[in-house]
Amino acid sequence: MRRIVTLSLFIGMELALSAIESLIPPFIPLPGIKLGLANIVTLTAFSLIPGKQVFLIVALRLILTGLVLGTFLVPAFWLSCGGGLLSFFVMALLNGRRGISVLGVSLAGAAAHNTGQVLAAAVLLSNSAIFYYMPWLLLWSLPMGLATGFSARAAIQALSRGGLNDKI
Repeated sequence: MRRIVTLSLFIGMELALSAIESLIPPFIPLPGIKLGLANIVTLTAFSLIPGKQVFLIVALRLILTGLVLGTFLVPAFWLSCGGGLLSFFVMALLNGRRGISVLGVSLAGAAAHNTGQVLAAAVLLSNSAIFYYMPWLLLWSLPMGLATGFSARAAIQALSRGGLNDKI
């Protein structure tokens, strides 16, 4: 029961942060550049629960966000899935590796998210010209990845002080 409650809380937090982020007007006039607030929860979850369960959280967040925002199965949904899933797999590969901090995992996840979005856009548009946009997205993944990484590190430290440093 505790595991179900924990997973539900993580899914709810990711869904809430995704919904809030969708309400924030773009502060950079380039499409596809967002803060990635839900990744704060994903990074934090990696420190508390097994990767398979983190995947469940990410997958359900993608589906539920699409349903809540009315983007389910439209191109924006597939772009989000491409970015979110590639980001998850890269972060899962790097998480817990010696010498790679949560900041490094976050930066790699941000870059992977942008790469996944561009790959999905190339498939949807059947046009490889979209890859010319990659340098801009990768450049912006640095500050966004750092912002989410620092936030996740603070959350993990706070949870550790509260006694939740063991895997649930």
